[in-house]
Amino acid sequence: MSLSTRLILTYILIIVLCLSIVAVSLIVLLGDQLNRLAMARLADTALPIYVQFRAAARGQVSLNQAWTNLEEMSQETGTYIFLLDAQDVIIRQAIPAESSWIPPSKLEIEKPSLNRPTPYVGTYIAPGGERFIFVAHPLVGLFRPPDPSTPPETLVLAIPHREALAIWVDFAKPFLWAGLAALAVSILIAILLARSVYVPIRRVTNAAEEIARGNYEQKVPVAGPKEVKGLAISFNQMAKQVKGSQQMLRDFVADVSHELRSPLTSIKGFAQAIVDGTAKDKKAQLKAASVIEDESKRMMRLVEELLEFSRLESGQIMMAKESVDLKDLLQQCHEIFLMRAEEKNIQLRTDIEPLPPVTGDIDRLEQVFSNLLDNALKHTPSGGKVSIVARHPHPNFVEIAVTDTGPGIPGEQLRHVFERFYRADPSAGKAGAGLGLAIARQIVLAHGGDITAKSSLGHGTELHVKLPVNPTISTQVPRS
Repeated sequence: MSLSTRLILTYILIIVLCLSIVAVSLIVLLGDQLNRLAMARLADTALPIYVQFRAAARGQVSLNQAWTNLEEMSQETGTYIFLLDAQDVIIRQAIPAESSWIPPSKLEIEKPSLNRPTPYVGTYIAPGGERFIFVAHPLVGLFRPPDPSTPPETLVLAIPHREALAIWVDFAKPFLWAGLAALAVSILIAILLARSVYVPIRRVTNAAEEIARGNYEQKVPVAGPKEVKGLAISFNQMAKQVKGSQQMLRDFVADVSHELRSPLTSIKGFAQAIVDGTAKDKKAQLKAASVIEDESKRMMRLVEELLEFSRLESGQIMMAKESVDLKDLLQQCHEIFLMRAEEKNIQLRTDIEPLPPVTGDIDRLEQVFSNLLDNALKHTPSGGKVSIVARHPHPNFVEIAVTDTGPGIPGEQLRHVFERFYRADPSAGKAGAGLGLAIARQIVLAHGGDITAKSSLGHGTELHVKLPVNPTISTQVPRS
């Protein structure tokens, strides 16, 4: 069943349920009133009959003539008419022709406690269980023997309770038509509301299918309810990111191909020189072998970096949980890169406060700061400075900043420096595939921390790492 069908059926079910609750509430609230209405109608029917009997008692018409009129009225209206004596014995009765009920000889109806000659209404339950609504008019004193010999004292008109329900039907007809009209209008509104939900979702679905086919130029209209608009906005952002990621992946593949082509060409050339005898003397052969070794190492580094990032992305690298002395770790990183900094005539300085131990993977944290220092030294010219500054500004976290005096990064490129496959200057010919900072960011995030960058052209770049002192670290690197 489609989403549109389920939405429409759900709305219709809710509407019908609400209308049913309203109907039941009306029946409960108006039940007594409708019963009184049925009795009032029966009383209105009984009034002219009572008037006829008063006229017969005064000699205006005979009792037999009056009774003949009552029998005709009984057949026309389906009303039971009884004349009772003082002991509630039926003297005369007029029963509708279609009736199958046989009245008892004595009609024991409930009388009011006050003995007054006033009409009264009530409900009568026959010996067989039939229920009737009745109205009774006292006839005390109107007829005296011998006309008739047994004077009637009560005129009773009764209708079956099921016929009283016809009054309910008449009363309910306006509500029924109003309910049907409300149901029709509500169903129309439900269809329109359902369309406002499933049409935008269908657009998102179609756009997602197009993206799955490789068509990344997708953008859905932002329309519909608030939540659906949010879905459309999120989808458009996702589509934009997917498009960017695909373009970045293509660029990365091209970059890796370029990076691999250069060492492969060198290896092939020098290996061919050894094989075909171009490198004849031992010195030339050693040089060729040295170049082959260097280029092989370069390829191995690139491949290892790619494999490591792949494992980070898939969550296959487990993080250790151990106490790490950050001050010792940073001092160790300083010593490792000091010789390289001196070779490039770069001052490598440290300013490290006493730091509390953090919980984490010491090897991975060393990899983070090594990547940051390698990146800083790579982009700092001769005569420049690289600084490692560590502070404990808050009881819950420590901050480490690696700053260089390189050319800086333009603002439009700065927000991309931690993205995978991204290199700020792909034409600079520097080694690497743009994965170092992306790997560092994944490791820092796995330790519950954060890493940011700020830079200004001509004044260098600062990479800022924040690590919690007592984090709940993930055992796997989260996917970005």
